[in-house]
Amino acid sequence: MDQRSQRKQREYEARREEIFLAAERMFSQHGFFKTSMAEIADSAQFAMGTVYRFFKSKEDIYISLVEAKVEELLILLKDATKRGSTAPEKLREVIRVKLAFADQNRDFFRIYVSEWSGFEWTVKSAFGDRVWKKYLAQIDLVANLIKEGMKAGEFRKVNPQDTSLALHGMLNSTIYVWILQSSPKDSLVDKGQWLGDLFLGGIGPSTAEI
Repeated sequence: MDQRSQRKQREYEARREEIFLAAERMFSQHGFFKTSMAEIADSAQFAMGTVYRFFKSKEDIYISLVEAKVEELLILLKDATKRGSTAPEKLREVIRVKLAFADQNRDFFRIYVSEWSGFEWTVKSAFGDRVWKKYLAQIDLVANLIKEGMKAGEFRKVNPQDTSLALHGMLNSTIYVWILQSSPKDSLVDKGQWLGDLFLGGIGPSTAEI
């Protein structure tokens, strides 16, 4: 790719990111359904035609935004598995990173949990098709850590996939309740310690296996 093409690519990505930020800001302030493409364009300080060159609708913006966030989280979780010398340590890091990501992206997650039930079926279908594989990659990531811990004798014998789903269920429900509070008094990240204790205590080796 020559320098001119590289510059155009950078400009394209920068404009797309500005639209993302404007949409996230407007969705957070007014909700998904009460926000119009015109308001997103105005917030991003772009002409409507410019926004439509990047996204065909506000649904497309939202789905693309979710996809980008899920991809960002997946990268962070993969990095988290490289820290720690044991499977339990790596799992604690995964828990910390996921909670910290939700904490740092509270506005986005508030949109996600509050608007989800109102989506039309066609939008839900598209949302699932584009994001589902990345979510499954998170499940597989933790399942592989559980297999690693079982092999090392750090965990008792469990179904890795089901156990990974259980952990994500714990994390997602904790995030969901925290996000919906108007002014949370406690830290979401601080919940990671007891969640880790609870989860790891449940899959730790039994006395007979030690």
